[in-house]
Amino acid sequence: MALLTVTYAKGRGGATTTALGVAVAAPAQLRPVLVEADPSGGDLMRWHRLAARPSVVDLAAAGRGHEPGGAVFAGVVQQLPLGGGLFEVVVGPAGGAQTRAALPELTRRPLVNPPDRLVVADCGRLEPWSPVRPLLAASDAVLVLTRARADELAHLREHLADLLDLTVGRLAVVLMPGGTYQAAEVADVLARHMVENLGRNPEPLLVTGPLPHDRRAAGVLAGELAAGRRWRRLPLLAALGRLMGELAPLLLTAPESGVGTGTEVSR
Repeated sequence: MALLTVTYAKGRGGATTTALGVAVAAPAQLRPVLVEADPSGGDLMRWHRLAARPSVVDLAAAGRGHEPGGAVFAGVVQQLPLGGGLFEVVVGPAGGAQTRAALPELTRRPLVNPPDRLVVADCGRLEPWSPVRPLLAASDAVLVLTRARADELAHLREHLADLLDLTVGRLAVVLMPGGTYQAAEVADVLARHMVENLGRNPEPLLVTGPLPHDRRAAGVLAGELAAGRRWRRLPLLAALGRLMGELAPLLLTAPESGVGTGTEVSR
């Protein structure tokens, strides 16, 4: 169906919390599964007291013995209980060495992009030498998290040309809480940089956010707070639900070539 990857350019990140929130906010009919593919190691096992096995290492091993498709996930997912619901995840070991060893197998597109479900991959920090780059390249949508601050936006600009070359699906810059500028301002700065310095058409880029500063939702997703009856209505989850609505066309139908069309700025 689709592969959606979550990464961040600089700063405190928030990729795991955001990726889990996206998987929670995704429509159930997409059968979302969260895969921790962060080369520096996973967090979900510790946050939610999940078992160490199965993990992404087992997913990579299963991929060698199965035909491409969603069935490969059957024996490697764990059920993460959250707010009375169960969400399917594939955890990453706390140490990154095992995940880095598994990534070459995970980055085979048929494995991480089965025809019958949405895979949300937490890819950790964006680095030029990261072994997760093939996973980003195989994505139908890449979410790059950043705060709208001068230092983090400068870091993102340095990565932008590489990201545009790497990404075949929609490239979405998701503004995190704590920034100075609004989405329209960031979109204008990045668009001018693409035209004036990179000689590129700014159409592929989506800038959205900023996401709300929602300590309760972040605490629930991180396993620190109990979810109330209406936890799915918390501001962060509502904002991620709207983002999933914007990306739904790409998640249901992969682009034929290049990146998505149309400049979109969501405030």
